[in-house]
Amino acid sequence: MTADPLPSWRETSAKQSIVEFVAAVTRPDSPDFVPEPDRIAVFDNDGTLWTEQPVYAQLVFALDRAAELGHPTSLEELHAGGMPALMELLKLTHAGVTTDEFTALSRSWMASARHPRFGRPYSALVYQPMLELLGLLDRSGFSCWIFSGGGTDFMRTWASDVYGLPPHRVIGSVGETEFRVGPDGPELVKGDTVQVINDGPQKPSSIHRHVGQRPIVAAGNTDGDLAMLQWSAGSPGRSLQLVVHHTDRDREYAYDNDPILGAGTEGVLAAAADQKWTVIDMAADWSAVHPPAV
Repeated sequence: MTADPLPSWRETSAKQSIVEFVAAVTRPDSPDFVPEPDRIAVFDNDGTLWTEQPVYAQLVFALDRAAELGHPTSLEELHAGGMPALMELLKLTHAGVTTDEFTALSRSWMASARHPRFGRPYSALVYQPMLELLGLLDRSGFSCWIFSGGGTDFMRTWASDVYGLPPHRVIGSVGETEFRVGPDGPELVKGDTVQVINDGPQKPSSIHRHVGQRPIVAAGNTDGDLAMLQWSAGSPGRSLQLVVHHTDRDREYAYDNDPILGAGTEGVLAAAADQKWTVIDMAADWSAVHPPAV
């Protein structure tokens, strides 16, 4: 008997749609067969691959670092100040260090920080069913990518260990860097200007820039991912669009707006209903949410 490739998925229509799609596009005698070079899958990160509530992990990192730098900032102050206050926080905590120094800071924080509700490292709060999906797609000849609004440099410090993806397949928002020759040799210093905020309609542009092909699989969870899902759905052949709907307040959270930027789900859920995309109901479709504690 063949082992179940998605053991943390209940036997519902969501799992069935994934399994049927992968079989259809990978079987050579299928009318929907897609050659391996064209099997591209793209994923949002926050809220799609790991827990984003009650605050984005990267924002918690920034708040902790601001306190260490002698500039404590509260979430209430950020909410009151809006996007300008968030940009000032990022300048304070992400700029003026080399990329190597930032990598070390991020890795140290990820190793020590704990989620306020679950008491576990943030890296342990990835979604077990989505890890299984990434594994299934990888074994089936897909090239999997992350396209997130989170910072590229922050995500790349841990994504390889957590998701098994090489750094060049992790694309997020990008700040400027300056090349210098320092006392220890050539280095890149992070600047205080955000060049690209990788959200909304920017995501398809980023996919085009970095991949050069339209994906046939896309997964997201809010309206900030809608354009990416629409871009994938425009593929000339068979494609698969997945919308992770947070409905499980007991094992994770139930909500329809992301924690800081406020992106909702009304648009993406309406598009899913209209276009027959697959909506993943976390409470109904997943038998487990996070990996078991070690």
